Amino acid sequence: ECLDLVQFHWWDFALPRYVETALELDRLQRAGKIARLGVTNFDTLHLDELLAAGVPVVAHQLQYSLVDDRPRATMVACCRDHGIALLCYGTVGGGFLSEHWLGRPEPSAALANRSLTKYKLIIDDFGGWALFQELLTALAGIARKRGSDIASVATRAVLDLPQVAAAVVGATSAAHLPAHASIDALRLDAEDRAAIASVTDRRRGPKGDVYELERDRTGPHGAIMKYNSNALASDGAADVVRAQTK
Repeated sequence: ECLDLVQFHWWDFALPRYVETALELDRLQRAGKIARLGVTNFDTLHLDELLAAGVPVVAHQLQYSLVDDRPRATMVACCRDHGIALLCYGTVGGGFLSEHWLGRPEPSAALANRSLTKYKLIIDDFGGWALFQELLTALAGIARKRGSDIASVATRAVLDLPQVAAAVVGATSAAHLPAHASIDALRLDAEDRAAIASVTDRRRGPKGDVYELERDRTGPHGAIMKYNSNALASDGAADVVRAQTK
């Protein structure tokens, strides 16, 4: 058997051996166990290290949206130079980029889940709620013109960016699938792109490289991340085993 794609993530670059680990994946690829190697949420510096070591990275899964363009700083050029495709998540901002939030006041109470909390922080860095509402209004106008919806337009705009090969979009209901399927046929013209740029060109952030803010445990983005999912999963599995043996 051969895995189509294995994506490699490394939480803390202060911990050594990420290059060594990636080279082991390369060995497995050459042995026919893996067809393609990718990375997830690497910054440019550490992706360059893998590439310099000869790791044949063909894809990079990262957060990229109209409210988070951090990949544009240096990552897009790096991936262009090495033929690496971008697989983008967060194109709808956890659901914020939708009609549901158009014209609504800024949420003041605790949000329903960690995903919304995460993307609300991105919106704050982008320029705040007022600028975000301007973006939603622009996207809504394009959606009306195209017979589409805000989330689809936002995703199409990212798919049209250099090096972007795919968008990773979640569906909490089967009712979302027709809209997702329609994105492939959706086309934006120069007027649409100019309407979007009239808002996004006034962004304040977020600043830094890919996933840089999320790795800073002292900042607001890092504070909500779960860095110990493996340990939590192990604890959960142990609880199940203990329950079954009682």
